[in-house]
Amino acid sequence: MAENSPPMPLRAEQPGRRLGALLTGANALLAALLCGLVLWVLSSSRQNHEERARTTAESLVAITGANVGSELGLIDAVLRMTMDDLLRSGFGSRVAGDDIQRLLDERRHLLRGAEGFRLADEKGAVRWGNQVGGAMVPSIAGREFFQQASQSVSGDPIVSRPVVSQVSGNWVIVIARPLRVNGQFAGVLYATIRVDHFAQMFHGYELGERDAITLRTRDLRFVAWMSPGNEVHVEIGSTQVSDELRATLAIKPSSGVYTAASATDGVERTVAYREVQGWPFIVFAGLNNQHFFQPLAQEARTLSLMAGLMWLLSCAAAIVVYRLGLRELGTLRALEAQSRRTQILLRVAGDGIHIIDRQGHLVEMSDSFAQMHRSSREALQGRHVSSWDANQNETAIRGWLAKVRDGDRQRVEVQHRRADGEVIDVDLHWHAVDIDGRLLIFGSARDITDRKRLLQRVEESAARMQDLYDHAPCGYFSLDADGGVVHINATLQQWLGSTPLDSHTRFSELLQGEHRQRFHDHFLMLTLQERAPEIEVELAPPGAARRFVRINSTAVRDGQDGQGNFLMSRTVAVDVTAQHEALRQVQALLHEQSAMLNSDLVGMLKLSGRTITWKNVAMERMLGYGPGELEGTEVQALYARGEDYRNVEEAAALRLGRGQNYRTDVRLQHRSGEAIWVDLSGVGLSDSETFWMAVDISAAKRAHAQMTHVAFHDALTQLPNRLLLVDRLRQALAAAQRAGHGVAVCFSDLDGFKAVNDQFGHDAGDQLLVELARRISGSIRASDTAARIGGDEFVLVLTPVAGDEWRAVLDRLMQAVCQPVHLPASGATVRVGMSIGVALSQGRLDAQELLAEADEAMLQAKRSGKHRVQLAQVVQPLS
Repeated sequence: MAENSPPMPLRAEQPGRRLGALLTGANALLAALLCGLVLWVLSSSRQNHEERARTTAESLVAITGANVGSELGLIDAVLRMTMDDLLRSGFGSRVAGDDIQRLLDERRHLLRGAEGFRLADEKGAVRWGNQVGGAMVPSIAGREFFQQASQSVSGDPIVSRPVVSQVSGNWVIVIARPLRVNGQFAGVLYATIRVDHFAQMFHGYELGERDAITLRTRDLRFVAWMSPGNEVHVEIGSTQVSDELRATLAIKPSSGVYTAASATDGVERTVAYREVQGWPFIVFAGLNNQHFFQPLAQEARTLSLMAGLMWLLSCAAAIVVYRLGLRELGTLRALEAQSRRTQILLRVAGDGIHIIDRQGHLVEMSDSFAQMHRSSREALQGRHVSSWDANQNETAIRGWLAKVRDGDRQRVEVQHRRADGEVIDVDLHWHAVDIDGRLLIFGSARDITDRKRLLQRVEESAARMQDLYDHAPCGYFSLDADGGVVHINATLQQWLGSTPLDSHTRFSELLQGEHRQRFHDHFLMLTLQERAPEIEVELAPPGAARRFVRINSTAVRDGQDGQGNFLMSRTVAVDVTAQHEALRQVQALLHEQSAMLNSDLVGMLKLSGRTITWKNVAMERMLGYGPGELEGTEVQALYARGEDYRNVEEAAALRLGRGQNYRTDVRLQHRSGEAIWVDLSGVGLSDSETFWMAVDISAAKRAHAQMTHVAFHDALTQLPNRLLLVDRLRQALAAAQRAGHGVAVCFSDLDGFKAVNDQFGHDAGDQLLVELARRISGSIRASDTAARIGGDEFVLVLTPVAGDEWRAVLDRLMQAVCQPVHLPASGATVRVGMSIGVALSQGRLDAQELLAEADEAMLQAKRSGKHRVQLAQVVQPLS
């Protein structure tokens, strides 16, 4: 039998061959599966890229179409508003040509990108508008848009195809409206918009290499385009487009998506198109497929490489098995080292870290937890939670712990009792975790006693400011974009009596007749620019006395420098019922030929041309002149600024020439040199004589300025408060997104301030805050914002920033803050430090998120040793 048995090496070799064959087959099968998986993933990824390209193009064309429609709508709104003013002023009968030209010049400044803003008569002769007086403007009678306007009976604007301007020689689009007087065609008001204005609009969009945005008319005539890195010239008015576009338009004329090579430059793009709502234009947005699909090729290479590496790793698996024993030993050693590091971290943690078991007994804690309770680790170890909880006994705590389950977490405010009996407010975060069948509650406690006291002071300060706002001598209110009431102060509510106001109430509903229309025009103008001229209207609330108020409004927008979308108005209403009644009485006296009587309340002047021929005592007293000193004086000498005089002269000449009264607020110059605000009104007596009245309103102007400052600034340091900070931060983020730069939000907290406050008193602490606020303001740039949001916490908004540019500003700030500060209240000189947390915008627009992120980074800087700058770590979301 021994002779017939195979030799030992042969018996050992056979299982090795079978194992080798099995491993070879398994690796071959794995290679096939990996290849199939790579092909499937790449196919799915390509479909996703194509879908993303279509979605991105549709989003871009929707935004572009909305912006083009908004731009054209603004132009049409100015045309309609100008036509209404012309018709109200008596166009075609009594209005002077100079008045029409002045109106067109004023309105043309509201039209961005407009080359011309002109008015032609019924025969096509261009009689008014820019370049009419200085250059010969040809007749437009032969222009297609003029013929369409003369025959149009609808209320829609007339829009031309791209044409060459007869005045400048530039390619333009004409937007026109027919002017009809008593149902008869009286002329055409039109604006010419250069086609390259639309290309300049498209420059504001973030486009990739050889991406394209194109504007065409509804019959596919080329108007304008923008394509970065593309130098191909397209003839304006050209209708050359791809066959794919024409086929897609035949099926979906309003909007759609297609992929094709452009007939203009031969670049293959994924193109989305959309009609501009209400206008005969189509916007096209195309993404360069070669550029857009570059990540797909990189993904293919990466997946192939990963599949190859996985196959190689599978081949090396056998070697890894032999080394598992050694690796396990190394893992155990690493776990021991990690446990030691965790113990050290627990001992030095800044917050009060502690761990309790299911019965409520303390298992482990950080040194800071013992310090917060003014005790020691040895004294607290093993004690029950009820021994330091100031509000719950052991039975209640055990009942709560019985309901806690693995994964539960909560943030609550509780009260702890220190070893010396003092009760403190604590912000507690706890999280229940089951470890090896044992439920442990991990807690993080922070003493917020001082913060709550500061919060109470801030709330008291806010209450005082709100009381000042509500009981101001004038009414304050804000309206949203639809004219609805957002909020009002108590003074205005008192004027309205029992009339209820909510978000559905429009302010214009409190007005009647011409006052409602006057306010409507005022609010419409406010939505188009930063502020609107002051007006006077009569409030007629049901159940309350009528009163005349002067309305002064400014616009709040979502961008910097008064740009961006209209959000709401800030409006001041001054009760001028007494002045209005005085003016009415004076006007009655004028009609009764008693205009020369002196008034002790209202200053009066009579002018012949620009020379004072009569004045009353009140006017002399108001301006500080003696009897007779104003006789024969040129009225220009009474104005504080020459610009104010020119504005009043031009506006008054227009209204007085129509037989209307003129009224405005303007600064006059007192004889002492001081500028005073007056409510100035005038009426024409004859072709050469006018009569003027003035009421001193300087006190009301100062009250409004003081209220505006108090509402948005910290009472102690005069820095912006949280309300103004958030407003400026949102504006900075919106501007950063448009310009492509960054914003740094820096949340700072003073190191050592509490010790100064406790040792030298609150007056010394206030002096320290005022001095540090001055240093902070001196350390930042003109474009940056520094705000105090409470206690010793300051927030900086640094914009614009690129790369690590913010570090230089903070280095300069840290050096300024750490310098010695002399405190006159105590005679002491102290030093403090500052811990700063920094959050970078990185394209984000949520102001509150950035503030919270910077606050957390500041706390991390505190825990890391204080007097340092900590950059917040942002985890990017998976796409």
